[in-house]
Amino acid sequence: MYLILRPLVVGVMYLLLPCWVMAGQATEFRVWPSHGVLLDTTGDLSVHDILSENAEWATVQTTNSAQHGYQAQPVWFRFTISASTHQPEQMYLELGTPFLDYVDFYFVQVTPQGKNVLVHSVAGDQQAFLSNVFGHRFPVFPFEVAQTGDYQVYLRVHSSSALIFPVNFHVTNGFFSAEFKAQAFYGLFFGMMAVLAFYNGYVWFFMRDRAYLYNMAFILSAMLYQASISGFGSQYLWGQGSFLNVKGYGIGILATIFFAGRFAVRFIDLRNRVPALAKFTDITVSIFGLLILPVLVLPENQILPVIYVMELLICLYAIGALGHQCLTGNYWARYLMAGWSVLITGTLFYVASQMGWIAHNVLIEYIHAAGLALGNVMVTSALAARMQRERSEKNEAMKKVLDLVQEVTELTREKEQIAASARDELDRRVDQKTRDLSIMLEQLKTSNEKLEHATLTDALTGVGNRRYLDNMFPEMIKQCQQTRTSLGVLVIDADHFKKINDEFGHIMGDECLKKIAVILQRFSRRNLDVLVRYGGEEFILLLPATDEGGVLKVAESIRHHIQYASFWCNDQRIPVTVSIGMHAGVPAAHVTAESLLVKADEALYQAKKNGRNRVELYRARYESANA
Repeated sequence: MYLILRPLVVGVMYLLLPCWVMAGQATEFRVWPSHGVLLDTTGDLSVHDILSENAEWATVQTTNSAQHGYQAQPVWFRFTISASTHQPEQMYLELGTPFLDYVDFYFVQVTPQGKNVLVHSVAGDQQAFLSNVFGHRFPVFPFEVAQTGDYQVYLRVHSSSALIFPVNFHVTNGFFSAEFKAQAFYGLFFGMMAVLAFYNGYVWFFMRDRAYLYNMAFILSAMLYQASISGFGSQYLWGQGSFLNVKGYGIGILATIFFAGRFAVRFIDLRNRVPALAKFTDITVSIFGLLILPVLVLPENQILPVIYVMELLICLYAIGALGHQCLTGNYWARYLMAGWSVLITGTLFYVASQMGWIAHNVLIEYIHAAGLALGNVMVTSALAARMQRERSEKNEAMKKVLDLVQEVTELTREKEQIAASARDELDRRVDQKTRDLSIMLEQLKTSNEKLEHATLTDALTGVGNRRYLDNMFPEMIKQCQQTRTSLGVLVIDADHFKKINDEFGHIMGDECLKKIAVILQRFSRRNLDVLVRYGGEEFILLLPATDEGGVLKVAESIRHHIQYASFWCNDQRIPVTVSIGMHAGVPAAHVTAESLLVKADEALYQAKKNGRNRVELYRARYESANA
């Protein structure tokens, strides 16, 4: 059972990623909850004709997607934006599909005097992305809203592909945030799928079990299919306007179904259980394989609708066939049903949206991709489980054979058994002594580690000591010099600490030092930060990769926290403050740890001189003043 639960938990966590990817943010712009659609039946309408009041627009009650199927003529879209910004703001319109041939974008300002075209851009996979300054996988149109008012966006779209795609308006932060999340989601998807494909190919190479070969081909086909619809294929692999950008989508669908069917027949051993059902499945998926030829020669609008219908039917058939095998006790069919349930569900929703039965949105694409990943993780885990089970059965059979041989020859090999028993006892004793020695060595190693830790740790406060600083400081300077990053050095000294010891006693003074160390540890949580007790009531904190402003902010926070922390002796509050001297900057080529400490100490001296309970940044004039 755990072999199912582990990949299932990983898959469910991956299925939650689309919710994170879809998370948005509020803006000062409102896109009206409907858009206009106009079919250019003549193909000759210009933007000036469109801007006239005589154009008859159909109203669609949504702004986040276009869903108008295949159109032989150009289609115009109109979106209305109301802006309440008080300063110019950059916006982006993203059309979430890589399959549009020609797109003209017009950004129009609506004024009492009329409509003015502010921006005109062109995009599409059959022409260069003239306006796509980011090299984006989808058509993206940047435009600037300069003042409060109403604006309109007009799109002229002419494409041989279906006009079904998400429409997203973003401000600058929202655009780059959404793209970062999409890149992370698909990066994880393609990474997982590539690892699974390599694993299946590797196992097939050594075992020659065609189930692994078919599963590898299924995963690679699914990656081709997802690379096509997500736009990452045209962006990173084959480029715009190439053969795969036009035909890769259909080829990927058909190859995915063909190899998935071949794999399923072998994985659940359908030929031995129900030969007729296995033969019917082979014939059905072979039809999908043969349809690759029509995809290569026919236009998309003639072949893809047929494929969508067949895809729906094969999904329903897969549910029925797997359900039947689960009910008849097919152990491996349960694995396949668990792994493919989300995949089949996501496929049904995606195809239904492409056929116009339900509204299309980008979440459907994300869930479909997540279902592919989840299904292949679980199925690959099931293949590993089957391999382990077959190995166990083989070992059990060999054990029975060996037991039978031992039974037959037992009387004639009595002396050999006694000798073997003696050797086993000797081996057991040697193993026991070896284990005892390993335990002693491990204990010695642990003791050495504890001793090493003790020599580098301050006994009172539990932070690093001066020896630890001597080890870490030169190495930290070297790293900051190599990476050209700033190194912050804080020298922190408790104010009037001798007075505290005299008035409240050294035991209470030690307690104050412990509490100061605890507060300082809150500000040195990064792995590279170094906190040490340098001596007496003085602490040193090293902050690599932190500029002067960041170091100053940390120093002030430390001073503030210690000033207002609760230090009590019986019912009397102990006034504890610290003075902090700091130095920050990229270490020069020949700088030493001692020179940096001297500079920070000079700043500490200035903090003490200026009244204590303050932070002073090292300035070069301190050296001249002290001199």
